[in-house]
Amino acid sequence: MPSTTTTLATLLTNSSSTRVADDQNRPSRLPPITDSISTIHAFISKWDPHSSLSSRFLRATTHLHSYLLHLAASPARSSHSELMRTNSLLQSAMYCLDQELKNHLLSISDAHTLSDTISTVRSIVETMLSTGYGEECLTTYQSIRRSAVTSQLNQLGFDLYINRTRKLRKLKWEDLDHRIHSWIDASQKAVRSVFFHEQQLSEKIFGASPESVRDSVFASIISDIAGHFFAFPEYVCKRVKRSPERLFRLLDMYEILSDLMPDIESVFASEAASPIRTKIMSALTKLTVSIRTILLEFERAIQKDTKKPQTSTGGRVLPLTRYVMNFLLSLSDYEAPLRVILADMPQESDASSIQSYDSDDRYGSPVSVRISWLLLVLQRKLESKAEKYRDVALSYLFLVNNLHYMAKKVENSILKESLGDEWVAVHMTKVRRYMDGHVRSGWAHVSAALPVKEEEPVERVREFEMVFQKVLKEREGWVVVDPTLRNEVRLLVESMLVPAYRAWYQVYRGKMEVRCAPEDIQNRVLGLYEPSSAGSASSSGSGSAKLLRRLGCYLPQRGDISIRLQKEGAKALPGEFSLRYPISYDPHQRHELSLRYQIDNLTSSKGVVI
Repeated sequence: MPSTTTTLATLLTNSSSTRVADDQNRPSRLPPITDSISTIHAFISKWDPHSSLSSRFLRATTHLHSYLLHLAASPARSSHSELMRTNSLLQSAMYCLDQELKNHLLSISDAHTLSDTISTVRSIVETMLSTGYGEECLTTYQSIRRSAVTSQLNQLGFDLYINRTRKLRKLKWEDLDHRIHSWIDASQKAVRSVFFHEQQLSEKIFGASPESVRDSVFASIISDIAGHFFAFPEYVCKRVKRSPERLFRLLDMYEILSDLMPDIESVFASEAASPIRTKIMSALTKLTVSIRTILLEFERAIQKDTKKPQTSTGGRVLPLTRYVMNFLLSLSDYEAPLRVILADMPQESDASSIQSYDSDDRYGSPVSVRISWLLLVLQRKLESKAEKYRDVALSYLFLVNNLHYMAKKVENSILKESLGDEWVAVHMTKVRRYMDGHVRSGWAHVSAALPVKEEEPVERVREFEMVFQKVLKEREGWVVVDPTLRNEVRLLVESMLVPAYRAWYQVYRGKMEVRCAPEDIQNRVLGLYEPSSAGSASSSGSGSAKLLRRLGCYLPQRGDISIRLQKEGAKALPGEFSLRYPISYDPHQRHELSLRYQIDNLTSSKGVVI
């Protein structure tokens, strides 16, 4: 079967030959063939790559080709030797034209090149086509323009050769991510500049040919290059792992292709360029499948998370909660592409029953429904984790912190545009309900231990003090992360304990020894739930431990480190840790002290420099 270039060259030659025949049928005064032969001989004898091309030479070449056809059509009136000489001269002229075509094409950057240069190339192309050298002309044109287009893409930062499938298989994610970034950066200029200008150039140079032929010339140059360029997203989809972090690069590629579709449909509108459009649609389909798969895997990862919350964390916000909310926040930045991707995505049975909390249609969009569903999946996981706490009050506190974090993240971000005010209000109501549950389950028994007038005051007040101190010790590391919410919890606990205790205190404070005044109870309650008060399981609550934690230091065990007292200005010996002590410290005391003892002294001294 003939090659694509040969077939296209035949179409070009036939269209040019038809024009030449029409021109020959018109009355005209052609110079004698001897004049044309002389012109061609003169040009060839003096030709070099830097010589200027004259229109006279082009007309003489066309005339010589017509004379050759005349000799071939009248063998009886022409000799074989004359036919061979004419053909040889025409071949020599075509060689010069082919070289001229190469030189002028190499000076063309795009369709904005000087019109004189483009006009000269067009004249050469039309001459070669009309004289039966269409295949040679097209081969030269395709070769040089393909190299030019490939070079322009390389200058944009995307190398077609190194980004083929075989080259991508061995790449680490960091390197692949860099390649994806390069492709995204290059895409807009590739479509709107490189490919567009190449189409315009084909229109100008082959403007005398039929539109279908011009389209075919453009497609023959660009098809392989554009095919490899737009196949890159498919390569990435095959290579990338289904982890949530990779989703956003796929969305970036999908978004840029979607944004460029009007330009793509314009540049590659012809039937000859339809394989390129097919490749782009295939890339969008593969990206859609990969994005949906990662979203489903993300959902399953939340459901399958089996890490048990540690009591020592004091009910803090889980890393899982932070991760999911930050993921959804990033996801909401891709509202436009996700509307298309998620439009007909199959949903879980529970997800399909999710209704918008707001009457606005945008809150019922596929994106809003998907985000609402993922938030519900997270909430259910948090509730299942809360059930693993032995202390009911701590489980409620855990839900307060995590659900409040979710609600505030939505309220203070673009997520609110997807979910609406009503979603935030509903979940803040849940937070208040969990907060009330924490206070009731955690402090009702303390309130029940408050002394009453009818009972023995001494035993009762001692029982209350014991219960209260026990609760304070147990909850030393419990935290309410949000400051406003923290104050609300404190006030709820205070209102449960302090007024009743104050009423009892005012009656009995002069009749017996009372260790705690109402203000003491109040101050202890108001000191609860602070994040800084939550230490690790191995850390003590002493002043020395707090100081070391503030300094970011390791808390030593007894006797494992010693420190040498240095006079002010003295340098520490190698391996020693130097502290400057208050001037009041007695330098004649023993110099070798335990680190804990020194830190204890420091925490109780003023003017210490560390």
